[in-house]
Amino acid sequence: EPTDRFDRLLKHVTRSLAAQTHSLALATDEDGEIYASGMANILDIPEFYDIDITRTVLAMLDKAEIINQIFSNMAFEDQIKILFGEELNMPYLEGCGFVIAKYHSPTHTGMLGVVGPSRLNYPVVIPTMRYFSQLLSEIAKN
Repeated sequence: EPTDRFDRLLKHVTRSLAAQTHSLALATDEDGEIYASGMANILDIPEFYDIDITRTVLAMLDKAEIINQIFSNMAFEDQIKILFGEELNMPYLEGCGFVIAKYHSPTHTGMLGVVGPSRLNYPVVIPTMRYFSQLLSEIAKN
């Protein structure tokens, strides 16, 4: 079943993205499913020692509308976008950074995201996100 294979692929991609960036990784598909990995990674980051920040970030994973609101900040022509928590007007996310990217193919479209402190290692995270979104787009074509 192609849908099951793509579902497994998104799970694998979020695990790999979380491992590569040492952050929380997210993915969505065209059905609004949310895939997440790396929750334990954020517990090692000093900014997330604040329980209110960590609770807010982890609660997002259960609320598709919040994830979709964050991802909706991406314009159609954007390939990769960096967002800072202050831009989202959501309590407790001020110290967070988000890097989001699109993937698309004739059969699948969605978003990838990395969540971490606003001091994320952008020179590593951005090319990693670009790589994973391009890889996912290529694989989804087949």
